[in-house]
Amino acid sequence: MFCPVCESEYQDGITRCPDDDSELVVRLTSENTVHDRSEAKFVPLHHLGSPAEAEMVNDILVQNGIRAAVQSGGADALSPLLSSTSPGATILVDERDFDRAKDLYAAFFGDDMSPLTGGSAETDDAEEE
Repeated sequence: MFCPVCESEYQDGITRCPDDDSELVVRLTSENTVHDRSEAKFVPLHHLGSPAEAEMVNDILVQNGIRAAVQSGGADALSPLLSSTSPGATILVDERDFDRAKDLYAAFFGDDMSPLTGGSAETDDAEEE
């Protein structure tokens, strides 16, 4: 079984792609494969300081049927692992899913800019005053 969107192969018995929730097909053909990706335009949803946080948010979006990807600006292989040296990462979503993605992000994290680490101590203290 194959996904016509991401073209991943799955074992028999699986009927939907876990990544993009597309119905699987027995064989990839030019008629059932999404070759023209120009119809999908990815736009930034949110920039996070840590690629690990971005991956977490991406997983939540994808599990909820939103077409999303992480764009990381790491300059080397260690940058995604070391958030203090990493420029962070941006969550990209298909513009057709943008409103749903924004609502879902807000439902999970509210105004929190860093879901895993939360705001800084200075930010938290300022909000309490």
